Amino acid sequence: MQVVKFFVALGLALFVKLFVLEPFVIPSSSMDTTLVQGDYVLVNKWQNNLFGNWLNVKKGAVLAFHYPLDKGATKNKKVYIKRCAALPGDTLQLLQGKTENEPASVQFDYLISDPNKRINWDFLKPLGIHLGGRTQNNSWLLCLNTQQLEAIMAQDTNLTYALNTHVANKTDLSIFPSDSSLHWNRDFYGPIYTPKKGATIALNSTNFKTYKKIIADYEQQEIELINGQIYLNGSPANNYTFAQNYYFMLGDNRHHSQDSRAWGFVPEDHLIGTCALLLFNAQTFSVDRLLKKVL
Repeated sequence: MQVVKFFVALGLALFVKLFVLEPFVIPSSSMDTTLVQGDYVLVNKWQNNLFGNWLNVKKGAVLAFHYPLDKGATKNKKVYIKRCAALPGDTLQLLQGKTENEPASVQFDYLISDPNKRINWDFLKPLGIHLGGRTQNNSWLLCLNTQQLEAIMAQDTNLTYALNTHVANKTDLSIFPSDSSLHWNRDFYGPIYTPKKGATIALNSTNFKTYKKIIADYEQQEIELINGQIYLNGSPANNYTFAQNYYFMLGDNRHHSQDSRAWGFVPEDHLIGTCALLLFNAQTFSVDRLLKKVL
């Protein structure tokens, strides 16, 4: 009887892990301050499993997904966790690193001038600030969300700050789709259309680099550009209809995140599920990070 109970319990545990809920640990600071390094989160896999796909992604949801650029079977690819910034059919644009309706937890790099030397790490650490440091001329470069910035500025009326962004229209070729004609960088990005299943777009030399990878790698079509003409499976093509949905993901730590700005769209078949619950933080145990809903 004990053996039977053991295997029943083992079977239930495996079922839950494979199809219902699975814990993941946050390995980096890319989702600060929503999720910080060392956080254990539960991902709702029941929304999307072998029995069917009931995953109804909302814009702004925090999702677990398989990293698109990894090689091999999708299920064996690394797991990333980011915030969904654009749904299928959306057009996304970042201005000074920001999209519309950002959550308060999103962080950016700020340059803070501290002429009276009021700022120090004894003050910063209790606010949850840990990225950055002192620069020159009594200034600090710090990664902050809105609440943290307000707490610092309240310390001294002589403090001043500036958002540390890249310059508009300055091209960064490390940014997807590595097209110098677009003049995009991490802070000034887009507008970019996020493909939707069944939607048809015009194909041309302007958007070829943007959609080439997903058409070739995720939809298994041969696509090439020859003398200004796009060829699809060997035939001239002026448009394309997408076979599945795609998503655009951003890290909440906007200036310290490798996300869709670096590697492009996430196919729907790479999604795992939404991050449902923050269990605890293994590195710095705190009641502030115990059994909290991920928002």
